[in-house]
Amino acid sequence: MALRRMRDSGIPFLLSATLAQVGVSIAQQGIAVVSFAFRAQLHLSLPQAGGLVSATSLGVMVTMLLGGSATDRYGPRPILIISACLAPITALALTFAHAYGLLLLALVLVGFSVGAVPIGGARAVFFRFSGPLRGTAMGIRQTGVTIGAALAAAFLPAYVAAHGPYAPWIFLSAISALFGLVFAIQVPRFPPTAQASPGTPLGRDTHMLIVPAVLGFTFAAGQYGLLTYTVPAEAPLVGLAGAGALLATAQIGGMLGRVGFGLLSDRLRTRGAVISLVSGIGALGILLVPRLGPGVPYALRLLLYFVTGAGAVGWNALFLTWAAERVAPDHAARALGAIGASIFAGSIVFPPLIGEAARLQGFSFAWIALGVLLGIASLGALAAGRRGAGSGAPLGN
Repeated sequence: MALRRMRDSGIPFLLSATLAQVGVSIAQQGIAVVSFAFRAQLHLSLPQAGGLVSATSLGVMVTMLLGGSATDRYGPRPILIISACLAPITALALTFAHAYGLLLLALVLVGFSVGAVPIGGARAVFFRFSGPLRGTAMGIRQTGVTIGAALAAAFLPAYVAAHGPYAPWIFLSAISALFGLVFAIQVPRFPPTAQASPGTPLGRDTHMLIVPAVLGFTFAAGQYGLLTYTVPAEAPLVGLAGAGALLATAQIGGMLGRVGFGLLSDRLRTRGAVISLVSGIGALGILLVPRLGPGVPYALRLLLYFVTGAGAVGWNALFLTWAAERVAPDHAARALGAIGASIFAGSIVFPPLIGEAARLQGFSFAWIALGVLLGIASLGALAAGRRGAGSGAPLGN
């Protein structure tokens, strides 16, 4: 009886969904974490190293654009199974890509293979949990991204420094495939909600996604800027291990932020105002990062990166929930796919731009420019909320 109550509560389902995202994120976000090692081995510039992140995100974005309608129509289960089977194959291709052009192509394929997990997992959790718990459940599920990134930040820099940047990907893809299959088995073959019919257009809801798409594109700059450039920016001051710990701390802050801010939005029954608060915290933190000179105590660095990560990384789950609640229920996966694609479009565009700014003017200039951009986006989210466009549909939509 106790086991049945636990199963009916959805806790095992949510845990499995989170682990599936952890498996994907260690690999996908790990590319950004170890881009410094690819840069050293292939003699890349900072913008070229940022291009590695962009290539992976391009593959994810394509899957999200194509997979949203398929997930609405057929359910997440077959999409997740296909993704789990493709991940080890594309990781094998990555290990043979020892020229920059081939590496970019391989990373696009890696992103393409794992891109179904974010949209399929988010869609499954979105419909498994409704009403006042939806934002919290989505936040917990999305902690898989930050847990994966934190694990990558904590362990991959030292590992690839010793064994090379091509060493970990077969093992990581196997973990991703295993967690993905375990989760796919638990997803109902036909989800309990109504499926979108092939002729049901998303067009009537498209205007509801314009503001989230623009904001998501911009907010991605903070999340992927931290992910890609914390290690190269901080390593000269605190060493490679110390820089990896700072990045891991930022991801832990993002993990707690995704749950905490999701819970806050459920309690306040609003999304837009909380999104503005979260992004504002991220903007302020990134503006303060350049103030950390060589004499600043390491504990203070850790604290600032924790708070910065809570804002610059913690917005994601709340944001996806907000977007999906703005459209009809049978369009939820397509909305998640569209907004996810806009976020990954930002992760394609901004890492090379941030790298170029750092190359030309130094990391202090790059962080300040990034903080100003996020501050403007935070004000945009606040303005949208005041107009009523940012408050989201009634919870439980």
